[in-house]
Amino acid sequence: MKKSIPRDVVEKLQYYVYRLEDPRTGQPFYIGKGADQRVLQHEWEALKAEIPSAKLAKIQEIIASGQEVRVIIHRHKMDNDTAYQVEAALIDAYENLTNMVRGHDSEFGAMPLDELIARYAAEPLSFLEPCIIIKIEKEWSNQLTPDALYERTRRYWVCSPHNRTPQPQYALAVARGLVREVYRIDHWLEYRGWPEDRDHSRNSDPNEEWPASYLRRGFVGAVAHELAGLKLMSIEHLTKTGSQNPITYLNC
Repeated sequence: MKKSIPRDVVEKLQYYVYRLEDPRTGQPFYIGKGADQRVLQHEWEALKAEIPSAKLAKIQEIIASGQEVRVIIHRHKMDNDTAYQVEAALIDAYENLTNMVRGHDSEFGAMPLDELIARYAAEPLSFLEPCIIIKIEKEWSNQLTPDALYERTRRYWVCSPHNRTPQPQYALAVARGLVREVYRIDHWLEYRGWPEDRDHSRNSDPNEEWPASYLRRGFVGAVAHELAGLKLMSIEHLTKTGSQNPITYLNC
């Protein structure tokens, strides 16, 4: 019989935020938010997963060692929105987690003070050409090479640029509210499965399966050096605060 939380306890917990620890090392490997039996569902999923994610593979290792995942409830008796914020803050605070997403409203997450000042003191973007703004929050790092930034910006997006009038001529890579690079778009490609040249250094789950009949798009292009002056401009005024949609169109 699988472990479960008693119903009367569930009602008292309300929404909660938790971490999962490896009992062999004492190290946390996952931060989550949920209600009801959510905190226990990871183990149930791991027991039946044939192609596990990094999180589920870790749980399988722990079970195979004869031990149980250690569960810590950080905060409880919260509403849904508050739990999302606590979860995001803890994901920022812990290193080497198996979480594939940085957390709710990740664009407001941990960052150096000088970058935070640059973000809110930045000049608002003013650009009249048709473009697509692509937010790469979970793939962003100050350490990205130009090639890695291009690769993480250009593809695997659910978008329909061909339906825009006019169609976007430029793509803006955006992270933490600032333009990080501007690319001239030469043409678009369609992806109906992971390509052979998939970049496995990305933060996305390397074991993620491509959903059947799922269509994503990506562009081929080059850095628009003539528009270098747009870099580090703010797009705060152009996108909805807290929006989880990584795609925004401008002037098209």
